[in-house]
Amino acid sequence: MSVIDRLAAMPQTVREIVGGRSAGDLSRRGSGDTFSLRESVLHLRDLDVDGYEQRVVRILGEENPFLPDIDGAKLAGERDYNAQPLAPALEAFAASRARSIARLRALRDEDFERTAELEGVGRITLRELLQRWLEHDAGHVAEMEAL
Repeated sequence: MSVIDRLAAMPQTVREIVGGRSAGDLSRRGSGDTFSLRESVLHLRDLDVDGYEQRVVRILGEENPFLPDIDGAKLAGERDYNAQPLAPALEAFAASRARSIARLRALRDEDFERTAELEGVGRITLRELLQRWLEHDAGHVAEMEAL
């Protein structure tokens, strides 16, 4: 399965993990700083909408843009994720991911070599950004499954 296919599968994976859970189960946190299931979904939504989707657009539309880091833990606190409804967040996440996947599937091979400066990382290619995105997804799936 390609990186793009794996990225495309994430919303369904998340739906399967959270499906049928009680409100209490969705909001219960694991040990340490682990997000609850609800917080994980809202975090994924925000990272897709405000982060990865915009990063893809900017890499494709600008020459070597600067891409700011996003502090997911800070957003979770500021936006009080556990107080937000799950269904709209899951739909917004899936819609953002679908837009990004459609964009990525339309690219030529050389487009994946376009570059950007990612804050805290340095110069990366779009291909490298997709790998980072996939790793981010995998980390959250592991945390969610552990809950």
